[in-house]
Amino acid sequence: MDGSVLEQMLQQCTLLEELRLHFCSEIRSLPEVRVPIKLKRFSISFCENLDYSDIFLYTSLESLEIGSGKCYGLESFPLGSFPMVKRVRISRCEDLKFISAASEGAHHQHLNSLEIYFCQKLISFQIEDGLAVTNLTQLKLVCCGSLKSLPEQMHSVFPSLVYLEIVSCREIERVPKEGLPSKLKEIRIGGSDKLIESLIRKREWSLHTLPSLTNLEIWGSEIEMECFPDEHLLPSSLSSLWIRFLPNLESLEYKGFQHLTSLCHLYIAGCPNLQSMPPNMLPPSLSCLSIEKCPLLKEHCEKDKGKDWPNISHIPVIEIDGEVII
Repeated sequence: MDGSVLEQMLQQCTLLEELRLHFCSEIRSLPEVRVPIKLKRFSISFCENLDYSDIFLYTSLESLEIGSGKCYGLESFPLGSFPMVKRVRISRCEDLKFISAASEGAHHQHLNSLEIYFCQKLISFQIEDGLAVTNLTQLKLVCCGSLKSLPEQMHSVFPSLVYLEIVSCREIERVPKEGLPSKLKEIRIGGSDKLIESLIRKREWSLHTLPSLTNLEIWGSEIEMECFPDEHLLPSSLSSLWIRFLPNLESLEYKGFQHLTSLCHLYIAGCPNLQSMPPNMLPPSLSCLSIEKCPLLKEHCEKDKGKDWPNISHIPVIEIDGEVII
């Protein structure tokens, strides 16, 4: 399908709400629509000859998915170009360097989900001082190898954020000095050594100040760490804690668990040097303990035989390497 066919279709299908363009190499530009349309959902990928800046012609969109490929013409993505958009997903856009937001033009009050995957040239967020993307609840950043920092004033820029995921963004060293949005409920951090070090060893995240945080997952880091978590590192609101693929973790810190009075689920996987569960470490609230690919810990937690079995036997559900222990 070429551009002329697409233009004719859009002119005739004025009630069209969803459009998907994939592997359309003959399309070089998107038509400027001369009649009102109701296009709400637009997904486009592998259109290597297209000028991707043409997507900004369609201001009625509520959902936009872009990727994969060179994405010619898309070095910057201004969030305010789509006044009604609720969800933006950008994947494998080779030219993308900036995510921007400015007070001029459209507002950002409808955007609630922003997902960015495998954009290796993405450098930074450029958000105008004093601007807030008030309804953004979900932010995912995955495999953005050149991204060096999160948005400054993040706590006020994304005041409604409840879900934050950062995976394999190896150049991000820290969170903003002002801290994270206070409504965060779930944080997933993986494959980002500098960021995990700032969380665990430097304690720059101030997680204990997040009153709504219930789920935390940390995984995929080879930083040196003898024990985790430090005392008062985590908030008492935490109900689920995932610790995965931390090969240098040697022990769990007794004092770090004492105040976690809401903790229900503890998942530990891929920690080959982790050896023991200290007595009286786990809070009475814990209802499920899952251990996987931790050979030393598995041995010490063997039912009726392991030296740490008395320390965990009171937990209602214990799962070790996929086997539920009754």
